Amino acid sequence: MPDDYFDVLPLHPQPQPMESLTSYLMRLAEANAIPTLFRFQPIISPGDRRHGDPMRNMKDLPLRSFASLSKASLCSEISLQATTFYNLAQKFGRPLSPHGISRFLEGSLANYLRYCPLCLQTGAPYYILPWRFLTLTGCPLHGCRLLDRCPSCGSTLPLLANILKVNVCPHCRAALSTSQVDLMSDPERHLTQNRYRDLTFLLSPPSHPIEPGAVGPRLAYWRKARRLTVDAIVDQLAASRRTIQTMELRVSKRGLKFTHYLAYVDYLGLTVEELFNTSLTPKEEGYSQYLSPNEKFQQREADLMEQVHQVVVHIRERKLRLSQVEVSTALHLTVSSLCRYPRVRESFTQISQARQQQALLHRQQVEQALVDQFTQAMASLQAEGKLVTQIAVCRRMRRNSRGLTQYPRVKAMMDVLAEDYHRRLEQYQKQRLQALITGVQSAITRLQEQGEPVTKLAVAKMLGISRGLINFHPEACLIFVQCPDWTGEPPKKRRR
Repeated sequence: MPDDYFDVLPLHPQPQPMESLTSYLMRLAEANAIPTLFRFQPIISPGDRRHGDPMRNMKDLPLRSFASLSKASLCSEISLQATTFYNLAQKFGRPLSPHGISRFLEGSLANYLRYCPLCLQTGAPYYILPWRFLTLTGCPLHGCRLLDRCPSCGSTLPLLANILKVNVCPHCRAALSTSQVDLMSDPERHLTQNRYRDLTFLLSPPSHPIEPGAVGPRLAYWRKARRLTVDAIVDQLAASRRTIQTMELRVSKRGLKFTHYLAYVDYLGLTVEELFNTSLTPKEEGYSQYLSPNEKFQQREADLMEQVHQVVVHIRERKLRLSQVEVSTALHLTVSSLCRYPRVRESFTQISQARQQQALLHRQQVEQALVDQFTQAMASLQAEGKLVTQIAVCRRMRRNSRGLTQYPRVKAMMDVLAEDYHRRLEQYQKQRLQALITGVQSAITRLQEQGEPVTKLAVAKMLGISRGLINFHPEACLIFVQCPDWTGEPPKKRRR
């Protein structure tokens, strides 16, 4: 056994309130004149001979065993656990292993030392555990921002360096307490004090037993008390819907981070202590072990009905198209899965009926507007003395006749115009035929008086029309057949 190992150290100062494990190890080594990690390593881990490497990697996470350190410092394991993130992980029901806590706090902690220069100017300075959290930007006591570099050399400071001394830069040996102070504004200081209270509550040993998984149902309870939907939380925290729903479960799952919970609590306008001290009845918490399958179904149905109502109100406020698909898409569920619940299915039926009635009302309004336009177009054409036809009216309305036939009232008006047009067209054709017959008879008479041969070509030239027009009408051809001077053949040309 090496000479520098003791079962119990000569001096054994106890951890200060909120002191970090790395800070306590430095003060313990300094009090017992242990200058380096190489000499301190056997006291922390007697069986490990890696020349202080495990201690260099310490990040205030719980040790796998506090037995050796507790024996050497005459400090209880509960006090030593309070210098780590053990109590915080326990309150959130997370795994208490160093790896599990490290994953849970990923993105929340600084990987280097942060400090308040004014706090280090005391007679027995030490580093506190809340300074490790990036969300804490300043010192709540002195109202100054936390620093993370040496005031002399500007280097970042490791959590546990080979030089085991507090308030000393391991690179240039300068005192950290001589750093220039950067004061915060009053609002920033107020936010810092609130955040410090949250962190001290989480890092302190619980005053009463906290049931594992208690935080999830309490988040769901306060969200509903604030009349907030899961979608509102998703939009505010920029997290996935699955993450928010998982956070509200009684049994937390992998992948959740401390930053998610902290942001959720901040958005609800609560303190962490208020959240954990919330007392709920089994019905309010909705624990699965207190509910029968039928009660679970009814609870789920009631929750979905509330969400459907909120989504419908949101869609109507934004004047969007309300439909089953829109509601199910907003809830990130399928229509078929929602229709498994009778009340939701009935609500969807009402939405469909309301949509059909709205569509029918809209169609009636459009049809009435088209009827008015059609009537105005007809009156305008009549006032101008123009022929009122389907084509003329549609052109005046700048509408396609095929599209107008989809509306029964407009189609009926168009049919009336079509019948009137065909009737007038038939009368007009009769008048033209009568005029043609009269003209042919008159032309034949004139040709006979002039002694000219009676031919269809001669009659057509005299009337200024084509011979084809005469051939097109049997009535006109019958006049030639009845004429004795018409041979039916064109006259032969005379020989010279």
